[in-house]
Amino acid sequence: MKRQPIRSTSLKAVGYEADTRTLEIEFRNGRVVRYVGVSAAVHLALLAVPGKALFVTQVLEGGPYQREQGR
Repeated sequence: MKRQPIRSTSLKAVGYEADTRTLEIEFRNGRVVRYVGVSAAVHLALLAVPGKALFVTQVLEGGPYQREQGR
C-alpha cells in the first residue's frame, strides 16, 4: 500500500485502500498498524484533523475496526 507523508509528531505516513477499506499508519518509531473496515470519510478526517495521534487513539483504537500489527 502506498503511504503519503503527513505532518504529525508521532505519525509518519498514512495509506488507504478504498476497495478493502484498509487504513495503514506508519509511526515515526517504524511501527506499522493496519485498520480494516475504515470508511473513506474516516480516512479523510484523519488527514484533516490537527491532532492526528489523538484521533488514532480515540477514533481508530476505540472504534469497531479490526487492528493488524504490521512490520
